[in-house]
Amino acid sequence: MRRGAASEFPELERVFSGYFHEDFAVQYGTPEAAIRAFREEASPAEWRRFQREAKRLVKLADDRSFDHVCHLLQQLGSRWVPPSRIALIAVLTSVKL
Repeated sequence: MRRGAASEFPELERVFSGYFHEDFAVQYGTPEAAIRAFREEASPAEWRRFQREAKRLVKLADDRSFDHVCHLLQQLGSRWVPPSRIALIAVLTSVKL
């Protein structure tokens, strides 16, 4: 990635900063519920962008160290720290059309 996280993943930044804020656990309970809340509020185009960017992030998570991926999530505005790479991938792929 040559550019900043926001320019590489603008829809993920919107989701992570808007739904994975410091009170997300109180508001949504789980990361999966936060993604479902976004899905319910998103337009079809926003959801497609999220899915495309989530696929790219999953691939990046396979190629980079977990610490690097967690740092990227923070840059995208997430206050959720996934307990593992597997947990992150599960959240990113949990909600289907």
